[in-house]
Amino acid sequence: MPPTRTDPRHPKRSEATSGRLPALTPSDLDQAQRAFYESMVANEVPWAEHGGARALAEDGSLLGPFNPMLFSPAISAAMLGVFRADRTHTSLPARAHEIVILTVGVACHAEYELYAHSAIAAAVGLPEATITAIIAGAQPEFESSVEASAYDFAYQLTRTHRVDEPTYTLAMTAFGEQGLVDMVMLIGLYLTVCAIVNAFEIPVPGDVLGNGAQ
Repeated sequence: MPPTRTDPRHPKRSEATSGRLPALTPSDLDQAQRAFYESMVANEVPWAEHGGARALAEDGSLLGPFNPMLFSPAISAAMLGVFRADRTHTSLPARAHEIVILTVGVACHAEYELYAHSAIAAAVGLPEATITAIIAGAQPEFESSVEASAYDFAYQLTRTHRVDEPTYTLAMTAFGEQGLVDMVMLIGLYLTVCAIVNAFEIPVPGDVLGNGAQ
């Protein structure tokens, strides 16, 4: 049986918003950091918060993986460019896309990522029961074979670091060559995000943060 997990959609109160790193407010930033900050506030913050995930604190500091990224703006901006390309050009259906991300988050025990993307998954129409099952580590029941294939592919790759031939063949049938490349790239992107939020112990935002930006 998989271990019981705390549901990150119901966070415990946290007194820190930035984990192990200082929370950088706009007045703390140098020129390069400020340009990158403004880019994320214009792009990633509205995207996250439109999906129901908090991304900006009342003091202007960024939440989740975005605050750590400010400490290395050049490399982080390049990585963020790949995320933006994924949002614009992925061939994966929206629900399958979020199934993959949630599956990566569970494999990494990344509470912030599960908090954020459970909200985004719900916003794109993934059923609550499916989200809950994925987060709990239970076998989800999917409404389509395409969504089941996305889950099985991501599950195998993140846990065994390989994909067996039957799972690969089903995924190829469901998504095609571009879709599988898009999926593998997506898994790699979110393994990086989960590494950031876990290494720096980024907390799930609680009511201590106040209202924040809407």
